[in-house]
Amino acid sequence: MSDYVSVVLGQGDWGVRYSTQSICALKGSTVEMSCSYTFPSGTVSSTFWYTKDKYKNPVNLIVDSDYTGRVKYHDEKYRHTLTITDLRESDSAVYKFRFITDGGKYTGGPGVTLTLTAVIVTDGDSVTLTCITTCTLIGHSYIWYRNKQLLTKQEVSLYLNPVSSEDAGNYSCAVKGLESLRSPEEKLIVRYGPKTTSVSVSPSGEIVEGSSVTLTCSSDANPPVDKYTWYKKTLTSPKASGQSYNITNITSEDSGEYYCETENKYGRHNSLSVSVDVLSTRRRSQTCSILPRRMGSYTTCKNSGPHRQLLQNTAHCN
Repeated sequence: MSDYVSVVLGQGDWGVRYSTQSICALKGSTVEMSCSYTFPSGTVSSTFWYTKDKYKNPVNLIVDSDYTGRVKYHDEKYRHTLTITDLRESDSAVYKFRFITDGGKYTGGPGVTLTLTAVIVTDGDSVTLTCITTCTLIGHSYIWYRNKQLLTKQEVSLYLNPVSSEDAGNYSCAVKGLESLRSPEEKLIVRYGPKTTSVSVSPSGEIVEGSSVTLTCSSDANPPVDKYTWYKKTLTSPKASGQSYNITNITSEDSGEYYCETENKYGRHNSLSVSVDVLSTRRRSQTCSILPRRMGSYTTCKNSGPHRQLLQNTAHCN
């Protein structure tokens, strides 16, 4: 079975097959891309890779100033390999292979997409960052920075064990006394499950039958929460899904305590419950008071609803 996952053919028997269409690599590392190619007949005079196509004139990576000293080609019969060392963020691009024969020219599409990423760890893991110099220094201290803020650690290696979400950021180092000569920043990404999950209710204040209420769930997670589930405490089955839960034409039966569950690939977390108290417009309480009068006394009674008071009647007593 062929190792190739993509076949691009055209112009008769002209074609290029890439071993993969996408590669993800760390900044500073080395990457290889390879392909095989076919053509009807003739002699190959030139083979190269490129990312830039200025005025339909592809620029060979070997002479591209952005890749000076970092690109190597290895060409076997009808097979070509590109090696890029010391990868940089600017190297993220689509790489295409082109070859020229005495019978024509051909560029293989769609190419290989290279994506540069940072150091990624999971909350609770351990990671060691090491400050590297071109030669070994004796008797020197090192200074570490996170997001350009000075850290207290002054050793050649920075140990983070266990890693937490607060450790995420851009790290750089320098030799003490030569702080102006900092290393390039390296990004540390920490993945973690949901935490600090909470629920907000809108609108706030009294909730009257027939109105609408929206519950919204918020949580801190990396990657972001991809699943929200709503529960009512008195029920075992979920009430709804999604970051917001909208209850329209609400009734007193909807009263109760609600909470949300958040989840991503690294874990799940429940919020504290919030109370939803629905006031019935049919529920009224009666208060009466007996007031003195010259010829006797009289009683005044009031009905009070959830959001207003009404003078219902006045009774006279002998």
